[in-house]
Amino acid sequence: MDRLLSPKQVALAIGSSESSLKRWCDQGLLNTVRTAGGHRRIPVQEALRFVRERNLEVAEPLLLAMVPSTERKARRIENAAGQFVDALIADNEHACRALIMEHFQSGVSASRICDEIIAPAFHTLGEKWECHEVEIYEERSSCLTTLRLLNELREKLVPPTSSRFAMGATLEGDHYSIPATMAEIVLRSTGWNTRLLGCSIPAASLISAIEQHQPAVFWLSVSHITDTSRVVSEINQIFEVALKHRTAVVVGGRALSSEIRSKLRYSAFCDTMQHLAEFSTTLQQHAAAANPASPA
Repeated sequence: MDRLLSPKQVALAIGSSESSLKRWCDQGLLNTVRTAGGHRRIPVQEALRFVRERNLEVAEPLLLAMVPSTERKARRIENAAGQFVDALIADNEHACRALIMEHFQSGVSASRICDEIIAPAFHTLGEKWECHEVEIYEERSSCLTTLRLLNELREKLVPPTSSRFAMGATLEGDHYSIPATMAEIVLRSTGWNTRLLGCSIPAASLISAIEQHQPAVFWLSVSHITDTSRVVSEINQIFEVALKHRTAVVVGGRALSSEIRSKLRYSAFCDTMQHLAEFSTTLQQHAAAANPASPA
């Protein structure tokens, strides 16, 4: 269950008066839920959203499960990828967490965190491995640390209220879990209900998932290809089935060269997480325009 805070706790966290906080709730600026006893409560993710969108100073960060102010240092996101690499190699998960959460709390979008911190950090790790500057175990350990942090970031997002549903995975033989996980978090951050099916899943099983659940979006992260002709055939098969169910197929990943993409059928290719966020937001807007809310 999501952690719930009283208006008094949120007011204390952001250094505001309880009356101001309640007024914001009454105005709909902060979404609330009611307990069984009828008391108004605010999900911690909703409080974080309010803080991030308004760039508020936080007086009591621990109340919002934020990084304490004594550990929050002014950093430029341009330097964050290098700092993240250093912390990963040093196996300093605490520093990695502080860096990611600091930028998220300051209003940096999940897609920018993925594109400008995590992705370049792993590109650098790959280069260091090729130059024998890091061991395989250090790279694998870094992956596990990052996956834990991504799951923590996911928990800090406001739970989606939209009925729009997206699913995704990687194809059989592709075990790269970080890009697929980032895609799920980015879609979730733009309001989609999401389900990451996992990595290295046979195409036939992915087709079954589309037929059974009929998502509005199905994303495929392609970071590793051993047999190009097989991958091309499988993605095109998935697209054919998705088309019948009005499912948009979104593909991306470092393994999809322009030559390979020219042989594929898909709804959209996103070469960054920010492109994915923009595409998903556009789909939401088109859906809303096609199905306007009924007048009260």
